[in-house]
Amino acid sequence: MATIGVIIPGNLNKAALNARVLHLERFITLPDEISVFTFQGEIKEIRTGADVSLLAPETVRLALQAEREGCDAVIIHGICDFGIEAARGAVDIPVVGLGSSVIHLACQLGDRYGVVSKSDATIPEFTRRIQLMGCAARMTSMRPLNIAESSLINKTKELKKRFLEIARYQIDQEGAHVIVAGYSAIFGMLPEGSREEIENILGVPVLDGVAVACKTAKMWINLSLRQSRKAYPKMT
Repeated sequence: MATIGVIIPGNLNKAALNARVLHLERFITLPDEISVFTFQGEIKEIRTGADVSLLAPETVRLALQAEREGCDAVIIHGICDFGIEAARGAVDIPVVGLGSSVIHLACQLGDRYGVVSKSDATIPEFTRRIQLMGCAARMTSMRPLNIAESSLINKTKELKKRFLEIARYQIDQEGAHVIVAGYSAIFGMLPEGSREEIENILGVPVLDGVAVACKTAKMWINLSLRQSRKAYPKMT
């Protein structure tokens, strides 16, 4: 049995958090389980690029907590992989970035990919993170939903419609071969099976980073892999 810790950002109410947990559990096979860690500090959610940096100390604290509590790996639940470098240097268990997992997979499935993202304000930082992954040259564009996080759970029809509009433009006008849901809450808010339905409508692979991160974390555990200490020296 493996326990995967998941660090989830956001100023979330109970319904929104439960939706994210249920979404994660779709991709965890018994007897494996997830253990969720949420932010308790002053900064909880990602509204602009600055928040990504400000979340790093709390990400480290939660990664250390996950390790102490016996988790076999940690997932950073966000396309921007907030605090991942610091977390990888802090713990000895694998730290899997949702963003880097799904973006690198997109590059294996097609030559060009489009990203449907959260908001205009997050695009500069999210794009920088993809540049650090070495994958920016193959991105056609990153285009925002611009639906408030607090409203997502009540606006599923608008969310699906907007996602399809953006993705169709990226495919038809920009030449995207793959579409990435660049906001980890998207398919957690939509009914189960929505990713497959949207993929059939669009006719190209549509990637849910939550699913990819869960499977990547289990692969790392099964292969006894973790981050290189040459790249991420242990914090002292």
